[in-house]
Amino acid sequence: MSSNRRRSHIHFVKQYKSETLEYTGTRIVIFIKEKGIKYIKDFDNFCIHRYHRPKAKRHSISMWKMMPCEIDEVVKKVMINESICQKYKMIHILYESTVRTIEDFLEEALIEEDVILSKEEVEKIKEKIKK
Repeated sequence: MSSNRRRSHIHFVKQYKSETLEYTGTRIVIFIKEKGIKYIKDFDNFCIHRYHRPKAKRHSISMWKMMPCEIDEVVKKVMINESICQKYKMIHILYESTVRTIEDFLEEALIEEDVILSKEEVEKIKEKIKK
């Protein structure tokens, strides 16, 4: 599979303080390629910060590592990076599928990442990305 920007995906960013590894928060980004839609929601005390953009890094080998995924027909990738200020470490977890739609596996990805949302919140997200 090629670049994440070429496919629809669910992207979880779990953030921790670099010095103590204390959890600060999670950001969910859902990108729907066909519509160019991005849905972004922050949880807990996710701190917005500057970080190195992947294109600026010029890695010849992808930093994304394939991981085992319990969700049928879905690929899971993980990458770790740090904020420019070096205050935060982020674990990026990406779910994508060439077969299933985001709406189809959203709830399974939330469960796999231990992100607990009410049924109403999940339905709101699904409605937002369907529009």
